[in-house]
Amino acid sequence: MEILSWTTKIKAIGFDLDGTLYQNPPDMTNWLAKELVKKVATHLGKQYDEVEEEYLARREKYRGNTLTLNSFGLDGEQVFQQLFDEVPMEKYIQREAELTRLMARLQKRFKLFVISNGTRRQIVKKMKYMGLSTKLFKPLIACYDHEGWMKPQPAAFLSALEELELSPEEVVYVGDRRSTDIEGAQGVGMKAILIGGESEEADAVIESVYEIEPLLVRE
Repeated sequence: MEILSWTTKIKAIGFDLDGTLYQNPPDMTNWLAKELVKKVATHLGKQYDEVEEEYLARREKYRGNTLTLNSFGLDGEQVFQQLFDEVPMEKYIQREAELTRLMARLQKRFKLFVISNGTRRQIVKKMKYMGLSTKLFKPLIACYDHEGWMKPQPAAFLSALEELELSPEEVVYVGDRRSTDIEGAQGVGMKAILIGGESEEADAVIESVYEIEPLLVRE
């Protein structure tokens, strides 16, 4: 793997959860997508088919489900909290022993943290099924627990920098979405790594979280 000059300065690694530390199974993604459209249809008093096309168009415009739900007059954060309480996480999120070992190795060299658009309760629940201890990640920032902190807004990223007591160029954030993860991290000066996609803006692009170690760890 190509050695990038900025990687030698990194002292902390931040992670998104969904699509980053675990991959969203297609059946879970499809279930969530349908349920979101159903919520909007019920709210508007319309049929599913009447709403689906408009929902997808607005999601493209707002680049995320939460803001899309808000645009229809719903509380997007509340809707997501309700849906994730209904999702059988144990069915979709599996424990990966290698992921646990990877994080343990990284923690010996770097400070680790999490920033996720969700509540702390949701994050802890997901990490439990992944087999990850929340003690590995400080800070563990749940954006939905703070008004105005939803990625890519800068508040969560700035809070992480303050708690880490590091400069932005010493921190890299890893996520699977350009509009929330890459833009959010780079907006405060952090380096940003995109997982499983394509981006000219990201400082690096990798296929999975397991490529973090060869990219950042130098013997």
